[in-house]
Amino acid sequence: MRNVYADLHVHIGSAGGKAVKITASRKMNLHSVLYEGAPRKGLDMVGIVDAGSILVSAEIEAMLKTGELREHPRGGMMARNGVLLIPACEVESLEGVHLIIYLPHLKSIKAYQKYMRSRVTNMALSTQKANVSVAELINLSFVLDGIFCPAHAFTPHKGVYGVWTRRLADKLGRDAGHIKALELGLSADTDMADMIGETRNYTFLSNSDAHSADNIGREYNLLRMADKNFQELRYCLENKEGRRVLANYGMDPLMGKYHRSYCTQCSTISGDEPPIFSCSNCGNEKMVMGVYDRIIEIRDQQEARHPLGRPPYKYRIPLKDLPGVGPKLKEKLLAFFFDEINILEKASIDDIARVAGENVASQIARMRVGRLPITPGGGGKYGRVKKEIARK
Repeated sequence: MRNVYADLHVHIGSAGGKAVKITASRKMNLHSVLYEGAPRKGLDMVGIVDAGSILVSAEIEAMLKTGELREHPRGGMMARNGVLLIPACEVESLEGVHLIIYLPHLKSIKAYQKYMRSRVTNMALSTQKANVSVAELINLSFVLDGIFCPAHAFTPHKGVYGVWTRRLADKLGRDAGHIKALELGLSADTDMADMIGETRNYTFLSNSDAHSADNIGREYNLLRMADKNFQELRYCLENKEGRRVLANYGMDPLMGKYHRSYCTQCSTISGDEPPIFSCSNCGNEKMVMGVYDRIIEIRDQQEARHPLGRPPYKYRIPLKDLPGVGPKLKEKLLAFFFDEINILEKASIDDIARVAGENVASQIARMRVGRLPITPGGGGKYGRVKKEIARK
C-alpha cells in the first residue's frame, strides 16, 4: 500500500487557446496543472473537472499521442512526472446544483460528450447547465463506469444541501445509495457535515475547486492505495480491500467565503447565533445564507456523530495565506523543501524556522495539531488568519 495526496477538483481556464472555465485563470491549462501546479503543491493525483469540454478532451487526446500522458489499464492517465490525471466532468443539473462525474478513460469522456451534445448549449465550456436531472446523471455515471460526487455540497452557490434539499434520500430515493462520495467544500468540515445523519453513508472529499494556480491543493486528501489508478480511487471511496481515505486536509471552514450568512444590503457577515435568515444590523431579509447557518437549519443531530472509520479532518491554511509569508518567502521555502505539502505536513519545524523564522514555523507547528484563530468569511469574501498570531 502507498499514501497518495490528491486534489480531485481543479479547473482548466483555457485549452487550445480558447476559454474553458470562464471564471478560471487563462494560465490554467492541462500542461501547467500537471507539470507545474501539482508538483509544486506536492500532489500525486489531480482531478480535472473540465474534461467534458471538447477543447479539454482534444488536449488530453493530443497529450496521449505525444506521450505526455498515457492511459493506465485500470483507468486514469499518468503524466511523465508521475502525477495521475483523473478526468472528470462538472455539470449543473436541471435542479440547479453542481455535480461531478469522474471517468476512467478517454472513451468514457467521448461517451459522456455524446450523451451531453443535445443537452447543453456549448460543448466547449465547462460546468454547463444541462437538460438532465440529478437522478439521470447518477445513472449516466453508473453506465459509464464512473464515480458520482455532489460538488461543494453545502454552499449556497449550487450545493445539493445548500440550495436543493435537506436530505438526498428525500429527492432521490434508492438512487441516493449509488452516491459514494460527497465533496465538503471550503466552508464545511467533517464535524459540520456529520450533523446530518444520512452523510454517514458517504466518503468525504476535501478538494480545492481551484480556478487559479495558487489555489491548487488548498484542500486535499490523503488516500491509501495499492497503486495510482482510477480503480484504486474507486476502492478508496468505497472503503474496499484496505483502501480508504486516511485524512481530509482542508481550510478551516471559517476561512470559507460562504461560511456565515451575509447581508447584501449592509455588507455585514453575521456573527449571531445560527441559523440567520435576516440581518440584525439593518433588518434586510434577503440574506445569502451561510454554510454553517444552513447546516444548523437542516441538521437532524445536535452534534456530529461520525461513522466508524471516518477519517480525521485536519485544518490547513495555504502558505500564501499565513501571516508573514509573502511571495519571496514562499519561493524561498519551496526552493528549500521542494513542495508545499512537504512544508505543511512533513518538514522539521526547526528546519522551517531556520529558513522562514520562528513566527512562521510556530504557526505551522500549531496548525499541525489544531486550529489557528480566524476572522470568519461570508458573502463571497474569504476569512483570514488573525494577524495577532503573527506577534505571539
